[in-house]
Amino acid sequence: MKVTLAILRKEIRDALRDRRTLLVALISSLLGVPLILLIFSVILTQVESQEEKRSVMVTGIEYAHGLENFILRQGYKIKAAPPDYEAKSQSKELEQAVLVIPKDFDQKLAAGDKATLEIAYDTSNRPAEFSLRPLRRLLDAYAQETATMGLAMRGVSLELLQRVEVKERHLQKPDERKATVTTMLPMMVLMAIVLGGMYAAIDTTAGERERGSLEPLMMNPVSGWQLAIGKWGAVALVGMGVVVLTICSFFPSQWLIRNETLRAEFQFGIKDAVGFLFVLLPLAASMAAIQVAIALDCKSYKEAQVRNQLVTMFIPFVSLMPILFPGREPSWFQWVPVLSQNQMMNQVLKGETVSAAAMAIAFVVCALMSFVSLAYIAQKMRKVVMS
Repeated sequence: MKVTLAILRKEIRDALRDRRTLLVALISSLLGVPLILLIFSVILTQVESQEEKRSVMVTGIEYAHGLENFILRQGYKIKAAPPDYEAKSQSKELEQAVLVIPKDFDQKLAAGDKATLEIAYDTSNRPAEFSLRPLRRLLDAYAQETATMGLAMRGVSLELLQRVEVKERHLQKPDERKATVTTMLPMMVLMAIVLGGMYAAIDTTAGERERGSLEPLMMNPVSGWQLAIGKWGAVALVGMGVVVLTICSFFPSQWLIRNETLRAEFQFGIKDAVGFLFVLLPLAASMAAIQVAIALDCKSYKEAQVRNQLVTMFIPFVSLMPILFPGREPSWFQWVPVLSQNQMMNQVLKGETVSAAAMAIAFVVCALMSFVSLAYIAQKMRKVVMS
């Protein structure tokens, strides 16, 4: 036990001296969540600001007197679009979609024919695209009013058109929070865990092998398991430290949110933080064991970095898997590492209670991955030095 602790202390000191490990761990844990929330906040503010403008940019409004009257009655202002609105929209100078009205619009409506309106905007112009939804909603209301008035003028009772009334009844639980905007946060946290421990795992294996400091360590009377546990323990502590720092960053991140909608959705408290810790700490320990095992087979720092980056690419792919199963998620999700943690973190963000069975399954899977990886590291440790 003393030997294992001595190796652990030595590896922790080396990890703390490695500036690259500390820099990646601090940046990924402290800046990831605040940045993603800040980006979400800005995007939502842009969307809501377009809806609050209550203005319509139009070209050819003189050809649609009825539409003009309807827009003004809804409390919207009408702005004349510049003649070169296409070029200005493409150059991002124009932040609104443009309603294009043809010259024969009123004539077609008067004749009972179908009239067409166009909405012009550049799809790469995000502010203009955000203004599309309120404009479409306004035009749909105008189309419905026009159709209703046309039928009324022909003697058709309006009550016959509304024989069926449809209402929505939301089945959301009273204590459940919306987390539609923050669904990307679990993936960001998982990426921070993997990146935070990756360089520590590489430095303690391939890095020491390049520096020639692994052979002197092996000359001591230590077993493969003692070496494996000591090195894994140091990397696991780094990964767990990243978990704690990332979760702590959730609290000041809420101060950066300037959007009321996002602030209402993202309510992260002490109870949520404890839930995240129970979910993520076992995963951080198992990921550390896997990263050490992968880097141990590499003869250079660069090779180990490339191989561990392949593991990093695995995270977003697994996190997107629920898209393939819309609706109720299959029960086998809770047996898949990373996927089960992503699922449980989303439940925490929504204010739902994570079942003890799901946590127990995730813990057993992580413990099994750690044991298999450590067994491989212990068996491989001396062979690596001799090869």
